[in-house]
Amino acid sequence: MPIIVTYNPDKTILLASLRALLSQVKTIVIVDNGSHSSVNEVIQSLELEKSGNINFLALEYNYGLGKAYNAGIAIARNLEAAFVLLMDQDSIPDPDMLRILRSAHIHLEAQGKQVGVVGARYRYHESAETSLFVRVNRFGFTRLDCDKPSKFVHADFLISSGSLISINAINHIGEMDSDLFIDHIDTEWCFRAQSKGFEVYGICDAIMLHSLGDRQVRIWWGRWRTIPFHQPFRYYYIFRNSVLLWQRSYMPVEWKRADRLRILYFLIFFTLFSPNGIANLRMMIKGLKDGFNKRVGKL
Repeated sequence: MPIIVTYNPDKTILLASLRALLSQVKTIVIVDNGSHSSVNEVIQSLELEKSGNINFLALEYNYGLGKAYNAGIAIARNLEAAFVLLMDQDSIPDPDMLRILRSAHIHLEAQGKQVGVVGARYRYHESAETSLFVRVNRFGFTRLDCDKPSKFVHADFLISSGSLISINAINHIGEMDSDLFIDHIDTEWCFRAQSKGFEVYGICDAIMLHSLGDRQVRIWWGRWRTIPFHQPFRYYYIFRNSVLLWQRSYMPVEWKRADRLRILYFLIFFTLFSPNGIANLRMMIKGLKDGFNKRVGKL
């Protein structure tokens, strides 16, 4: 059962996402995090026979991504769903994405694997570039090759959007960490799952359109990279939540080492090369301070 969390969404993209999902499933859960715009208008613009398959929960305030996903999971439980598919408001699945994810999950479990989550790759809305899955080793983050005969790769973490998780796995691993509010919620859950003996898999043939950040710039930095630029407040959560996770015992030492280096790159790059450089730097420093002081929740 797909769970879409919305917050002032682009109505055109959200409508495209809903139509794509309703061609693959019977029921969708939407949890709105206190949007100023009316998400109900988007739902009502769907064909009448389809809009009735949407369970809509409007939260009064922006409680963050983790709490909203958990509210959606609670609805899915009540509807006796076996799986949940976490989706962002700006993700549009390919026509067969959900079928591929579910088939892969069943196939992996039939092989005796304890599956925590399977996830899709994404193409940027602005380009044809497709993401790669990631593992962590002592040398840092390694991009995994999807050109091999196998249709799946054993990853260390996935982005939340496009992640298919069984309710059984959630029962054992736990729900999303709402204290993080936004950013690293997916990373934390994947490593928590692995600490409990579950495995994380990227499914190469499962594809969706997706946007990261407010805009993306393609640059050469050791290799060609598409760099997402965010509003300054997002860097607060990225930095604070990184520091919070560095202090958790189940997060691997290799990830902590690689993430510290990544945070250093972020601090330099988004201070020097972003038009909001000074505001970014202030938010990054505040995030570091609040992380070491173990402050959680909304900024």
